[in-house]
Amino acid sequence: MTLRQTIQAAPEKAAALITKLSATSNQAVKSRESLYTELNDELSRYVELEEQHLLPLLRKHPETKDLAVSALKGNKDLRASLEKLSGLPKDNDAFLAALADLNKGFQQHVRNERKELLPAVLKVLNDDEAAAVASDIEGAVKEAETAKRDEKREERAQAKRNAEEAEQAEADERAAAREAKRVEQAEAERQAAEAERALAAEQAVARTRKEAERVAREATEQVAEVMERSRAAAQDQARQIGESLTERAQQMASDSQEAMTVYRDAARMLAGDVQVVSTTSAVSVQALSDVSSAWMDWFGKAARTNAELSQQLIGSRTLKAAAEAQRAFATSVMHNWMERRTAMLQIAQRSSQQALSPLQARVTETA
Repeated sequence: MTLRQTIQAAPEKAAALITKLSATSNQAVKSRESLYTELNDELSRYVELEEQHLLPLLRKHPETKDLAVSALKGNKDLRASLEKLSGLPKDNDAFLAALADLNKGFQQHVRNERKELLPAVLKVLNDDEAAAVASDIEGAVKEAETAKRDEKREERAQAKRNAEEAEQAEADERAAAREAKRVEQAEAERQAAEAERALAAEQAVARTRKEAERVAREATEQVAEVMERSRAAAQDQARQIGESLTERAQQMASDSQEAMTVYRDAARMLAGDVQVVSTTSAVSVQALSDVSSAWMDWFGKAARTNAELSQQLIGSRTLKAAAEAQRAFATSVMHNWMERRTAMLQIAQRSSQQALSPLQARVTETA
């Protein structure tokens, strides 16, 4: 494309966007926002290309400097109109009015460019320079379009990622909801099972308590019956033991009395023998005193032992205790009897030796 064709083609897309945007209604807010974004990008690129590739050429020549200043002022007015349009709400007629003002300034800028700016540029440039400028502008346009396409592609990719993320988030939310519902249902089932187990446990406790009360009542009745039988048996047994112990006490007392009689007879006989010996051998009265003391001591111990046995037999509650008391009595009586028997023999032996000593001396003298 020639430089003229390139410069004339530059505003065509912007003009088409203004036409589309002017045809939208106040309710088409999203469409207006989208179209405005495209118009802003297109006009911004248009003035940037002009300022980057054409105005520097006009500033180099004194006869075109004023055109460069006028073109720069026109570009500033377009940017101001775009800024004003950006700040207006997209849902009322004020937006369309501002868009009409912008379109009016843009059309005037295009006419000035074609009637004044372009002829001046072509006048100061030769064919090669004009071709180079056209090539630079076309390259910049293509680069911008490529960047725009890449941006659109990235926007679509980002939108796709956003949609996928949103879909994944929604899927995760559904899964989380299902999991929460499953957990809630499981918790409800667990609570129901626990309630059922608690009810079963409560019923079991009630049955156990009732059974325990029955067993306790029956056991109490049985214990009372056993205690009554035991009390009667104990009374009967105590009566029998008492009668037995009384009979045994009486028997022991009788046996002891008989033993005392035998021992008194033996004492009298032994005392008679000692008396005889003392009479015939002139033994001192000390022997008789020793015999009397020994037997009096034995009689005292025997009487005490007999009394203690009677008390133990009366206080005994079992046959075993009565038997132990009888055994101890028999052992004590035998010990006392042997002790006194030994003492009497020792006294008799001393008395005999004292009585025989004079006789032996007489026999020796007469021999």
